[in-house]
Amino acid sequence: MIDSADLPWLIPTREKLLGSAHRHHGLLVSGPPAIGKYLLGLDLATLMLCKQSREGGPCGSCQSCHLVSNSAHPDLHLLMPEVLAEDCHPALLGHAQRYLDPGQPGQRRKRSNVISVDSARLLSDSLLETSCLGGRKIALVLAADTLNRNAANAMLKVLEEPAGETLFILVTSFPYRLPATIHSRCIRIDCPAPILDDALAWLRGRHEADNEDLSTLLVSGLGPITIDELLSNRGMAAISTLIAYCMGKNQKTPDSLTLARMCGEVGIDRALRILQNLTLQAVRECVREGVTPAARGLFRDRGFSIRAFQRLGSARESVGSAVDEQLALEDICAWVCEEHARVSNFTNGGSK
Repeated sequence: MIDSADLPWLIPTREKLLGSAHRHHGLLVSGPPAIGKYLLGLDLATLMLCKQSREGGPCGSCQSCHLVSNSAHPDLHLLMPEVLAEDCHPALLGHAQRYLDPGQPGQRRKRSNVISVDSARLLSDSLLETSCLGGRKIALVLAADTLNRNAANAMLKVLEEPAGETLFILVTSFPYRLPATIHSRCIRIDCPAPILDDALAWLRGRHEADNEDLSTLLVSGLGPITIDELLSNRGMAAISTLIAYCMGKNQKTPDSLTLARMCGEVGIDRALRILQNLTLQAVRECVREGVTPAARGLFRDRGFSIRAFQRLGSARESVGSAVDEQLALEDICAWVCEEHARVSNFTNGGSK
């Protein structure tokens, strides 16, 4: 099980958080997905609740530390969207259970990808009560950008005037989605992605994998935590196939149905993130070479890559709220392949 202490690139951010946590009641931690921000938030919460904290970390032996390690601390309140609970760290899931909607017995429904107003109100009411252990109360909100407008409004009062020693830790990969009223009540601390060499060294220390393959995965937009989980669960085949297809390694003409099927096997949100990062890499390659690189792969032209980056970004914003996600996926894949064919025909015709 990974701990934030095992992730060396988090050390500078951790030190900033420790300094700010004693001076402010609202912290907004932002950074790229899957670099360990959630674990960092839990680590900070554990330290702030510890009764005998040592320099640099919790003691691990006091009552608070034992309660946190058993996901039973009454003053640690963790909020997250239901969809995040599907594959999150077990320690995080245990703390979040009291705010997750269990649904009706026997009911099958799609997990919500937003934090509901009911959950936010329940959290606010809990934070207005006296601390159970007579110390701090910590509200750790993961994927805080998924707070819908009503949920964000429900938290504003307690975020602006917290009762007692209450600390809010809001963690997000998309801070721009949060309303300005939330931003104005928090100190923002950015958590940068690890440099490529650091991420490679960490992954090589945990898995036997080819350096080139790991580099390709990292630059395709997958964070080291995601890659580690995929390697541990042998879930790399579908992603490697998608990347190879987009990079033209199979020498086949891209077709929208094949692309949509591959994206579906990877997972729609993850696949769109990979595609968007591949367009970004293509643009950077064009800039480095000074010209559009020779025809290869799905994103072969700078202008097309820029348009695709924007279009895929819009798709990522809307796909979670789409009535039919599969239809939305097929639509963006059809656009990508049609535009690729148009650009290819234009280039092969000798025009610029």
